[in-house]
Amino acid sequence: MIECLSTVIGALAAGALAKAGDLGGRAVADAYDALRALIVRKLGKVGAVQLVEDEPHSETAQAALAEALSKAGLGTDAEIARLADALHAAVSVHSGAGGAEIDVGNITARANLLVANLVASGRIKLGNIESMTGDVTLRDLMAGVGDSKKV
Repeated sequence: MIECLSTVIGALAAGALAKAGDLGGRAVADAYDALRALIVRKLGKVGAVQLVEDEPHSETAQAALAEALSKAGLGTDAEIARLADALHAAVSVHSGAGGAEIDVGNITARANLLVANLVASGRIKLGNIESMTGDVTLRDLMAGVGDSKKV
């Protein structure tokens, strides 16, 4: 369930950033709007979603949305997961146009750590990643996506 929540929240945050920066065009905006509307409808309130929309990088905002989804029993909702995957796909397709790179600095977590769904048309550079008491999981990292030349 935590993995599903992180995928949904990651998609919503990425979509909010892409939409705010007018990246990805209509496909990203439509996918984002569909996911956002479904979450708001199923939660019955907009507050936690609005926090992520206002501050997509905020861990506090993301945690608030994760808690709201979990309390509402939506952590494993198939329809939300499907729309989150569609948004990830739309962002991934359109992020490849400008040779974008992802550069993540050092990450230290107090418990389990998941880094997932990073897609760059250029390269992905990761710093030192460690979890003090738990597992570190890297999943679905793709570099050179959407670029015609080899990276």
